[in-house]
Amino acid sequence: MTTFKRDIAAVVAPATGLTLEAVESAITLPQHEGQGDFSFPCFPLAKSLRKAPAAIAAELAKTLQPPPGFTKIEALNGYLNFFVDKPDFARRVLSEIARSEAAYGDNGLGTGKRTVIDFSSPNMGKELAFHHLRGTMIGNSLSKVYRKCGYEVVRVNHLGDWGTSYGKLIVMFLREGLGEADLSGLTLEKLNALYRSFDAASKQDPGLEDEARRVFAQLESGDGWFRRLWSVFRDVTLDELKRLYSILGVGFDIYMGEAFFADRVDDVVGLLQARNLLKESQGAVVVDLSAFDMPPALIRKSDGSTLYITRDIAAALYRHTEYGFARCFYVVDNGQSLHFQQLFKVLELMGNEWHRQCEHIPFGLVLHKSEEGNWEKGKTRTGQASLLKDVLEAASEKILGIMAEKNPEVAGNSKLAMEIAVGALVFSELKNRRLNDIRFEWDQALSFEGDSGPYVQNAHVRLCSILRKAGLSPASLASMTLEGIRWELLKEASAVDLIDTLAQFPDKVAVSMESRDPCPLAQYALSIADGVHRFVHECRVLGSSKEKERLLLVAAARSVLGSALDLIGVPAIESM
Repeated sequence: MTTFKRDIAAVVAPATGLTLEAVESAITLPQHEGQGDFSFPCFPLAKSLRKAPAAIAAELAKTLQPPPGFTKIEALNGYLNFFVDKPDFARRVLSEIARSEAAYGDNGLGTGKRTVIDFSSPNMGKELAFHHLRGTMIGNSLSKVYRKCGYEVVRVNHLGDWGTSYGKLIVMFLREGLGEADLSGLTLEKLNALYRSFDAASKQDPGLEDEARRVFAQLESGDGWFRRLWSVFRDVTLDELKRLYSILGVGFDIYMGEAFFADRVDDVVGLLQARNLLKESQGAVVVDLSAFDMPPALIRKSDGSTLYITRDIAAALYRHTEYGFARCFYVVDNGQSLHFQQLFKVLELMGNEWHRQCEHIPFGLVLHKSEEGNWEKGKTRTGQASLLKDVLEAASEKILGIMAEKNPEVAGNSKLAMEIAVGALVFSELKNRRLNDIRFEWDQALSFEGDSGPYVQNAHVRLCSILRKAGLSPASLASMTLEGIRWELLKEASAVDLIDTLAQFPDKVAVSMESRDPCPLAQYALSIADGVHRFVHECRVLGSSKEKERLLLVAAARSVLGSALDLIGVPAIESM
């Protein structure tokens, strides 16, 4: 798609005085059928040319010659519409896909640049709740998108492995009479139960909260026994997290939690003091941000212990020194927006010009229905949230039942069922705009029809099935020759529309990168799936007089759909 825009820009730019980049970025796709294949809006030219956009478009349509590969140019309502030569369009698009394969859609926007992406970042000692899935998969997708755009990406899981929550765990561990002998058989389920026990006990005895704070202060000061407990709690949690990440197909380059930066907070305090940024407030130490309409950033509590923001400052300083990033993204839900505003402002006040390279990537919450019928986010601390492992298992079990009913050949294939379940859950999260809260609907997410993960995966399965029946492997695009392809035969509306959709992939990759949002790619995968199902339904491939041409389109669609699914973290399965 980008090459076609460049061809249009080469014609329009000299006639309008605009730069090639300005024209290319303004080109859109027409909203209605019959209005061409690309549109250039003339509205921005109205002021400089002192003419109505419709008049400008009409004049340009008369004077401009269609670029190579285009048949005509028409003016309509202030737009300049370009019509491509369909056989040549098919040749250029499918040839590029065949030549590039998995590299189709790559761009060099980030060449020579490094991006740090901080995502998932769960609290240790707790089981991963279902609502953690969204941030994890948004970060996972953005990591893949930025790599496809040429960036070197460092995926960081900034573990919540420090703080008063560990004081609570240690308090309950000791109150229940547990000791060294109990550590070898400790499970994450038991740790989660300790959280629930603390929550219940503290309601009866509010003094437990103070005890937990005291215990954490001792942990932070280096108490040997408490450090031993902390280490085991962390390892038990991390083992289970890595198991779930493996199921989800999510990887990290670095697991580096808050505890890593605990010994660096004194340096942070020293830097803040050197800038005269610290003030005392009710025994605590803060950075006053009232001049920026923000509450103070609490750097150190009255008992001497540190807070999230202190350790986050240390982490930002470390990352900039260690990685020299061009961008540093924090994929964390909307509720932490103020925290990151304070963090970036403090970094700025410390004299770090690179604070502008840090960006909070907020996202809406995943809501589910409570027993009272209200849509809300559960809380792991009180045990009210749906645990991610339980949702994955339940989804897999339901998919197994559907598979047994629809296709006995794959009945009982638990690995495949889990891949479909992961696809269903991930797609249900990423098909929505990043900033929107979403309501998780179980039946809709697992449906094999409509805008669901299984529906999109099924399109990939159908393409793989056609290729296998033709004696080709699903990844056979590289071995297919373009010699003798009769491009003019790919003229049916469903074929033309599918080719047009495939041509949009590079643009969709760029849009997802620029918006920091996987949603455009998820919706794009859905568009490919719609096009595939329509094409396969309307155009017989095997045994037709156009078999060679249609097989090429099938192979190209499978390649692009597989790449799109990979970018959003949905398994591109080959059977269902």
